[in-house]
Amino acid sequence: MLVVALSGCGLIVGDGPSVADAGQVSAESPRSITGHDTAVLASGDIEAITEDPQPQLPVEFTGLDDVSVTVTDTSRILALDGTGSLASIVFGLGFGPNVVGRDLTTGFDSAKDLPLVMTNHTLNAESILELNPTLVLTDYSVGPYDVQMQIRNAGIPVIFFNPADDMESIPRLIGDVATALGVPDLGAQYVADFERRLDDTLARIKAVVPQAEEDKVRMVFLYMRGRAGVYHLFGNNPDGTRGAAGVIIETLGGIDVAGEEDWVSGALTAEGLMRLEPDLYLMLTLGLESVGGVEGLMTIPGLPLTPAGERQRVVDMSDYEMFTWGPRTPEVLTALAESIYHVDLSKVDPA
Repeated sequence: MLVVALSGCGLIVGDGPSVADAGQVSAESPRSITGHDTAVLASGDIEAITEDPQPQLPVEFTGLDDVSVTVTDTSRILALDGTGSLASIVFGLGFGPNVVGRDLTTGFDSAKDLPLVMTNHTLNAESILELNPTLVLTDYSVGPYDVQMQIRNAGIPVIFFNPADDMESIPRLIGDVATALGVPDLGAQYVADFERRLDDTLARIKAVVPQAEEDKVRMVFLYMRGRAGVYHLFGNNPDGTRGAAGVIIETLGGIDVAGEEDWVSGALTAEGLMRLEPDLYLMLTLGLESVGGVEGLMTIPGLPLTPAGERQRVVDMSDYEMFTWGPRTPEVLTALAESIYHVDLSKVDPA
């Protein structure tokens, strides 16, 4: 759901990374923190920049598929993707009351009770059409594509967006969604608000990240669905670019040990994990729950034998939040940093 083409990729066997000498770690190093933490956002909802957006319609918008779409009605919106990013932007721009359904990854308070338009991880055409949407915002992270085309062929405007894949591309996505909804000026205001909050968050995180390389936390992201027998370790994308988990880890001032070694996201192996010797396992909450919590996690071969396993150092975050690239990203980073470094960022001087 979160990263494409995981199942066909395995970990590369090599000489393994050069592990920072634990004997050089300072007593105050976050590498020495023990135990489990759940990163929780300060608020379970999105604060809209306005309660009364005034869209100027009609709008002509050319989506990622090079199809020009005419938007004439924003009264019944569906924002559907694989991370909840589009919905978070729509709500943040003040169009929340106009949203009539949700995808699996949209779970913040204002949206969690909306009708679900997916069966497992796939879009359900019947559920979508029953809601009579006047506009569908989506991307290629959800499908099947045939369902999205079925909705378009039914006469409903469907716009495909180029998703954000790092911190720098979030403002562009916010601007694209705002333009499609007929509120480009409001979008510019929201981008400025987002960038202010993100810059402040990054400055506070930088202030708590250890300066010495040997004190930086070595992390890996584990994606698990125990009941389905899915055990993955996220590294780089198949094309060699940094994966979403690696972007988050590096933004938090940690070392993405899988990505650093150019290991490709794929099936978890005990040998591969032990060669990486991470200090911390980063996980989604439902994934951790699916294997029986930390206790169950430590029964999986290889996991208890790393520095993270020996100290049972696990940080999890809601499936609805961690990979949402949008207006909540500063709050996501804040919650993760506070769990990783055991600090209150609100009390940290960002100067």
